[in-house]
This record gives sequence, structure tokens and C-alpha cells, in this order.
Amino acid sequence: MNKKEKMTDQVLKNEETEQEDTNTSSPKFENRRRHVRVFYPTRCPAKFMPEMILNHHNCLVLDISEGGIRFAISNSILVKKGPVKALLRFPDGGAIEITGEVVRRTYNQVALKLEKGIPYSRIMSEQLRLRNLEAHGVISLPSNSKG
Repeated sequence: MNKKEKMTDQVLKNEETEQEDTNTSSPKFENRRRHVRVFYPTRCPAKFMPEMILNHHNCLVLDISEGGIRFAISNSILVKKGPVKALLRFPDGGAIEITGEVVRRTYNQVALKLEKGIPYSRIMSEQLRLRNLEAHGVISLPSNSKG
């Protein structure tokens, strides 16, 4: 098993735990998010996923919103406190330079609050693109991204 596969397996374990913790079918669940969030399937061919480049490392994008991004990295220690700059490249060739502040960090995941958000139009186009891929049987979306 190569390094990327190991990281993906660890991310999947973390994702399953997080999805159980934020089960939207629970009557006690209250969505306190300010922005619409797009969740990316962790077991998806790379050609369908956005790519985030941070300090010369390619990171697995887990979810995006207008105000933030969460991504996997082999070791979150590689992301220092303070302003973080990265390039977010989408499968359609579009790219956005992002700058944000680390708000949460686990062993292999980092969440950034963005200074300048990802445009709402990009969030919606990503959501539509993923739903079309799912409708054609190309990918399977995580349960927390289905409305």
C-alpha cells in the first residue's frame, strides 16, 4: 500500500466517524454552518477531484464552502500556524488562489477559514458536477452531501 492509499484509508476512517457525529437524521442535529458545503467522495478517481497545492504538496480536498476548505495531508504538522496560501485547481481547468487561517487540525486533516471565499457560483457548479457524476454511476457521494 503506497503513501497516498494509506492516507486515503485513514481519511476514510475519520470521515466515517465524523459522519456518525453529524448525522442529519438525528432530531438533535442543528446545522450551524454559515455556508453551503460540498463534500467530495474520498474514493473517487483523481481526475474528478479538485487538487489543492500547498507548499509543493498535493492535498486531498475533503470539502469546500464559500468560507472554508478542509483537506487531508500526510501530516498536519506540515501546515504551520498563521496565514496559509494555496492553489485550488478544479477538474474543468479553473483555479483559485486561496488564503486562509488554520481553524482546526487533526493528525492528517486541516480546516482553513478563508480570507476571500470561494465564489458561490463555483460551489454550486461543483455540487451540480458531482451530482451529475453520481447520476451517471461514475461516483458515489457521501451520505452527508445528499439533500
